[in-house]
Amino acid sequence: MIRVLILLAAGALWPAQSRAQAAPTTDAARIEAFRDFAKAYRAEHRVLSFSWAIAKGDRIIAAEGIGWQDHDAEEKTTADTTYLVASITKTFSAATLIAMDADGIIDLDDDFTKLSDWKGRCNWLSSSGIVFGGGVKLEDGYVPPKIDCSAKLTLRNVLQMRVLGTPGTNFLYNPIVYGRLANWVEEQTGKPFDYWVRRYVIDKAGLKDVAAGWRDTQGGLALVNLAPPFKHVPPEVDEDQLEPSPLPNPEMNASSGIIASARSLALYSIALDQERILPRRLLTAMWTPAVNPDGTEAGYAYGWWTQRWRGQRLVWHGGWWPDAYAGLLLKVPDKKLTLVLQGNTDGLNWGNRLYVAEVEKSPLALKFLELFAQ
Repeated sequence: MIRVLILLAAGALWPAQSRAQAAPTTDAARIEAFRDFAKAYRAEHRVLSFSWAIAKGDRIIAAEGIGWQDHDAEEKTTADTTYLVASITKTFSAATLIAMDADGIIDLDDDFTKLSDWKGRCNWLSSSGIVFGGGVKLEDGYVPPKIDCSAKLTLRNVLQMRVLGTPGTNFLYNPIVYGRLANWVEEQTGKPFDYWVRRYVIDKAGLKDVAAGWRDTQGGLALVNLAPPFKHVPPEVDEDQLEPSPLPNPEMNASSGIIASARSLALYSIALDQERILPRRLLTAMWTPAVNPDGTEAGYAYGWWTQRWRGQRLVWHGGWWPDAYAGLLLKVPDKKLTLVLQGNTDGLNWGNRLYVAEVEKSPLALKFLELFAQ
């Protein structure tokens, strides 16, 4: 076996630490600076297959792959290598449901709890002891309220991740409940969720080689170009500290299932900016966060995290399958800037808290913002 450790280490020195440089003033110089940083980050965090893309305005200005998809360094990574994008799928789902609401197919203020299996699932969640049921102390000491299985939740509450305690009043990121939006839509419309995601997002935007789940026969090369997942292991298990990992659930639901490349996600972001998926009024609504009872803005809107960074509005979503995949779709809407990151280990995950938007704590996101968004 070719030693991946040696291959990774080729770019392991952080460029910023090895030489002092003036701030880059051209896009070409900024891209080169980000490329150097990305290579070093990949080596330190052991991301075997790493793809990234940057879009500015109406075009992709950089799209690259670093590394290999396989342990033996035989299949080179490119910008078209695909990954399970995990929770970045939520942005596709949000756009779909907002468009369906605008067309009168569904009503976002309809009762989510009429989902046929909701009562049983909610009772399990509330007594499971996992954080998404509430009542569990988080690492920083915050204890979110427990979910109330007798309360009425609306689709809007679920899209905004405001399902704990009194519906609509508390934000805590909740992929379990959010994922069931797909089941609700299927029960009410009689059509599978991937049908609606294709109709309102993928096909509407003319996106190619994007699959809505692994059963999507229209997914083009998304399945063919899929990088298999790897997990980090101790050196006594494997000298490279990388080991093949089981493929996470590839089925399509509202929380996960999209399979796409960094280039495809950048094209998706451009399509949003060009209003080819949603008109401006609906796009604005999707990215507008709810207001908390104390008057502050929540860190989540409709299927997107939202925050301010040095006065600028950011919208973004991370994706994370533990021991398998991680990625990021970050937008600076007012500047039409986008960063896409995808990897086949979870080395791109930075551990964002479940109720606070802190994308700048991702070293790669911060580097991008400092280079392109100031």
